[in-house]
Formats: sequence, C-alpha cells, structure tokens
Amino acid sequence: MNTYKLQPLYALLWTLLAFAGTACDTTVKTDEAEIGAAVRFLAPANPDETFRIDTARSTVTWIGAKVTGRHNGLIPIREGTVTWHSGTPRGGKVVFDMTKARSEDKTIDEAGNTKLTNHLRSADFFAVEQHPISSFVITSIVPYDSTERQEALSHAGNTKQMRIKDPNHKVTGNLTLKDITRSISFPAKIELEDSVLRAKANFNIDRTHWKLTYGSDQSLGNRTIYPAVNIGLDIVAYRQ
Repeated sequence: MNTYKLQPLYALLWTLLAFAGTACDTTVKTDEAEIGAAVRFLAPANPDETFRIDTARSTVTWIGAKVTGRHNGLIPIREGTVTWHSGTPRGGKVVFDMTKARSEDKTIDEAGNTKLTNHLRSADFFAVEQHPISSFVITSIVPYDSTERQEALSHAGNTKQMRIKDPNHKVTGNLTLKDITRSISFPAKIELEDSVLRAKANFNIDRTHWKLTYGSDQSLGNRTIYPAVNIGLDIVAYRQ
C-alpha cells in the first residue's frame, strides 16, 4: 500500500483526535482558589461600618462540568454582612440556604432541572436535610497583588473564560460545607460608592476537599464529573 497516499488520511485522523480531546474540555477557565486548613480569626471588636447583603440582588452561581457537558445553577444567600474598618473592607460572614440550591440550566428542560436539583440536595452532594445551611466567614481582605495572578488560560474548545477583570483585593475565609471547614483564598473586585458596596469574584474550587466526591472517579469514563466547580459571586450590600 502506498504510504504516501495515506499521509492525508493520517493527518485528518490526528486532527479529529485533537479536536475531540479539546471538545471534551468542559471546565471553566478562571482563577483557581487556594485551599487550606481552616484559619483562626479574631474580628475587630468595633468595626467602623457594617454593610448588610441584599439577598434579592446578590447571586452565587455554580457551574459543574462533566466529560460530556456542564450544568449551572444558583445557591441562594440567606443572610450576610461585610464589615469595614479603618477605611478598608475587613471581614464579614455569609450564610447560604442549601435547601434552595438549584439547577437553572437553560440547555435542559424543566423536568431535567428538577431531577438535577433533587440530586444536588440529596446525600450524594449537599445532604440538605442534615446540612440545611453552609457559611463563608471572611478571615482577611488584603490589597491584591496582580503580579501573583496566574497567567490567563487560553480559550479551549467550548470553555469560557470568566475571570474577574482588575481585581483589587484578595479575600480569604473559612468555607463550611456539610460540617467540613476549609480556608479558601481568591481575587475579588470590591468597590464602595456612597452607601453601596459591590463585590465580584469568579473562581474554581475542588469540591473533594469537602468530601463531595460523587462522580469524581475518572474510571467512570464519560460519566465522570470533574472535581473543579466554578463559583461566581456578585454581591450588593448596603450600609446599615
């Protein structure tokens, strides 16, 4: 057989394989949160100002990726505050209502979203009957050093880069899920205008640090759900 004639076929085959490998990358390209042991923190006794989070105008979004696609939804905020001390953001706490965590994926129908929502609330994931709330307690907010930021990841396949532009603070806090607490750190953009505080962040966290391991075994092949979960924060708070 003439191998010369087969060369275009080989080239086409390798191109298709390369494209297939790229197309399967459904993860979100954004900043990776630093995860560590829970941090002990003593909040200022008398913060200068306290801002209460507007739960109706604030959103916490999630995106979970699997080999064959991705799904997205919301985790409602039950209540929360951000404190200000000596002219800068200093601390705060956010409580999430896990009983209302849900899928809001426009790529599937209502029945599919209901099924996914029920699965998220089950023992496979958040076990909301035993753990109806989760929380994030801020332990430090410091100016962000842009020279430490990871290089922007390229757009690959059907991924979408969602990194926050021009972050000005690094937020660290203890995230508690299912009674497991870990410290996470991520870049954020925090701005104060008159009496309105706005904060935005977007980062990936590895859910297995909180023993959320369902579907993460790569031996599951096409049924694998990646450990990385994308979290998007869009917070609006008002001075009390």
